Amino acid sequence: MIATRIRIGLSWLFAAGCLLAICFATQGPAAASDQVAGQWYKGNTHAHTLWSDGDELPELVVDWFKSRGYQFLAISDHDRLMEGEQWKPIGGEKRNAPPASIENAKVRFGEESVVVRGEGANRQVKLRTFAELKAKFDEPGKFLMIENEEIGTRWHEPNEDPKKKAPHQNVHMNAINLKEVIQAVSGTSALETINLNAANVASQAERLQRPILTQLNHPNWSYFDISAEDVAQASGIKFFEVCNGGGAGLYNEGDAIHPSTDKLWDVANTIRIAKMKMAPLFGVAADDSHRYHEFSAQNANPGRAWIVVRAKELAVEAILDAMSRGDFYASTGVVLKDVSYDADNRVVQVAVQPEPDVHYTIEFVGTLDGADTACELIAPAPDAKGKSPGRRYSPEVGKVLASAQGESASYKLTGKELYVRAIVRSDKPATNPISPKMAMQQAWCQPVGWEGR
Repeated sequence: MIATRIRIGLSWLFAAGCLLAICFATQGPAAASDQVAGQWYKGNTHAHTLWSDGDELPELVVDWFKSRGYQFLAISDHDRLMEGEQWKPIGGEKRNAPPASIENAKVRFGEESVVVRGEGANRQVKLRTFAELKAKFDEPGKFLMIENEEIGTRWHEPNEDPKKKAPHQNVHMNAINLKEVIQAVSGTSALETINLNAANVASQAERLQRPILTQLNHPNWSYFDISAEDVAQASGIKFFEVCNGGGAGLYNEGDAIHPSTDKLWDVANTIRIAKMKMAPLFGVAADDSHRYHEFSAQNANPGRAWIVVRAKELAVEAILDAMSRGDFYASTGVVLKDVSYDADNRVVQVAVQPEPDVHYTIEFVGTLDGADTACELIAPAPDAKGKSPGRRYSPEVGKVLASAQGESASYKLTGKELYVRAIVRSDKPATNPISPKMAMQQAWCQPVGWEGR
């Protein structure tokens, strides 16, 4: 293997990104200690339907989540909103509406709820719009739908030989609570592509005076196209998908030469706090569900990963405001009773809502001031699926600072930590594990202690 040692540069690629970086550095999200009285709301910010590449009717997708105790849902179909008249062929092709779904919807909601036209092989079903779904499923204090879009881009490096096709690489990100479709823009690097699209989201938010959250999706999918350095310098994003439940090809745990998404998160936040004087990214877990009929480790099924937000009420602005403060946690099954940060005494506290005969380990993870953020580049094997180089970082970045067995634990910061975040691990298996290495339920808390740096 060929290894090269590099260090990150601190320049931005274009002026909009620079302005966003200044905004984040001086007016970043409030400290996680600024929690408001409220209650916990469980939700998912990444799911798909037949409006793009899911395999289920949108009303049955919403019903799946609502009937299983989720309190908010932001469906993120690719590069579009669920609006206007849209018909989908029934049966035949893989991406068409399954005939069983038509019958299931009729049983669940009544014959008149499903609109079908044509006959035989030409039958089509009319897809329900966001407005129709919101009118049907929203219930004050119990369930809330939030408009969302997954912006999918494929960027490629400049190609000197026009006869040679340049390899494409992928960047996907969500715009949560947008009102108009964001047209995907591709740059010539992952970083430029992220910042260009984030700037377009910010522009819509400013123009419409509407809060819109930007979430970077599955950074380790599927050729490891996005590096920790890209994430660190992506000044327009605030949320990072530390856990994606989409099945095969997501590599949350990394591979032999690429770091896990947990490590990417720690490296990016270390660089942001120590080098750029920026607020850290908050970690999200989400399903990225596409397949609702066949459940297996290979399929992108619902119910694997979610977030739980502490908000004063179940309303769009309250949920987004709490997320922007970092007053939420991500989970694949572990339920927390409380997580708090006392900024005056610099103490993080975590308490689990325990289940019988389940054991918990609470780890406090962080990076100390002065840790080396240099990266060792590793050339991929000649037969590797992707050509992105491997990256190895210091174990001092994102290391376990303390660990405790039990249902509650606390950590007092010494002042040397750039940030601290808690991970709660359990010995209870997930019902439908994301992967063999993520077979047990766990939860991720947000970084604290960085405020003022």
